[in-house]
Amino acid sequence: MTFSFSYSQNLVKNGGFEEFVSCPVKMSNLNRDAEYWSAPTLGTTDYFNECSRTKLGIPLNFKGKQEAYEGSAYAGLYLYAPKDYREYIQVPLTETLEKGSRYRLTLFLSLSEKSDGAVKDMGAVFAEKPMSIHTKRHLAQGMLSVEVVETTPIKLFPANDFYDDKQKWMELTFDFVGKGFEKHLILGNFKSNAATAFDGPNTTEGYSYYYVDDISLVYLGPEYKPNEVYVLDHVNFNFDKFDLQPKAKQSLRDVYDYLKKNPNLKVSISGHTDDMGSDEYNNVLSRERAKTVANYLMALGLEKKRISSKGYGYKNPLDTTQTEEARRLNRRVEFVMTEFEDENP
Repeated sequence: MTFSFSYSQNLVKNGGFEEFVSCPVKMSNLNRDAEYWSAPTLGTTDYFNECSRTKLGIPLNFKGKQEAYEGSAYAGLYLYAPKDYREYIQVPLTETLEKGSRYRLTLFLSLSEKSDGAVKDMGAVFAEKPMSIHTKRHLAQGMLSVEVVETTPIKLFPANDFYDDKQKWMELTFDFVGKGFEKHLILGNFKSNAATAFDGPNTTEGYSYYYVDDISLVYLGPEYKPNEVYVLDHVNFNFDKFDLQPKAKQSLRDVYDYLKKNPNLKVSISGHTDDMGSDEYNNVLSRERAKTVANYLMALGLEKKRISSKGYGYKNPLDTTQTEEARRLNRRVEFVMTEFEDENP
């Protein structure tokens, strides 16, 4: 199993809503005015920008007063309203998410001053393609499942209490593992009124309207499973060499970061060669390759007692066709993570 590397830039296009087609003039304008953003349902999501001279300005607008968390724009949507009315926002990502890689989704939320109450149900769905669903009501999991577009299950942001701050911005975040098809993000409250926790005095006629800003999705690294063999991506050595290339070092930093966050794991490194050269020489070369990787992980800060290395020469080739491509694949390093118990804590 291999993983490719993505830099940790924001994968949400126009996550701060700063790019816009035109300055907001009319309400229900997200589809028209905000670059890349749209509403996946008939719910009429709003876009606010300080350039507007109408009720869609910043900080003053038709729902109250709020400065942007960052920059000069944000979106606004109902997370709770009578008759299960809901609004959502969706946006394309800069790249399709990688299967087995970890990501962190973060956004900032502020309750509008004119809201009757607050909720603590804010969720996200990732989709293969943009959604277009003919409804003004909440998007339940069952409704998403019958769509032809492949989607992830609804994931809620963790909430200890209601999102009830009307002055400051509240940070919401969660981590997840990519499935390998996600190219679009949809945000909103996917629960009905009956299933939504609402702290307002009138659950029948009350509403919660929120401003949302600075939405980001960043790559955290691969998700490694214990007792499974992984080929370190980009750690394919040049012929007769055991020095690390720059991309290999980034792959090893991913491994180190994962081990740092999981102190109950240790790692076993195995080095391998192609079929060129004698068995004795290949055994030495493979040991050096494994040792190079182990030393780099220790240089990053991994304790020596949590790492071991061994060379196997050409005993376990991935490809035996004896082509140049096969030889390149065989000049590799593999690793396995297993449970670690420190005898001297």
